[in-house]
Amino acid sequence: MINDNLSEILLAAILVSSTYDKDQAVIKWGGLVIAVAAVASALFG
Repeated sequence: MINDNLSEILLAAILVSSTYDKDQAVIKWGGLVIAVAAVASALFG
């Protein structure tokens, strides 16, 4: 269970790092919103 949560959090961090420096706002903020939702789901769901 802990490994599953940790892998989801790490994948979310990779998503943020690969999308945050993009010029298009949709990609930049979309990646951030999806990553936050994934971390919240891993921790509370």
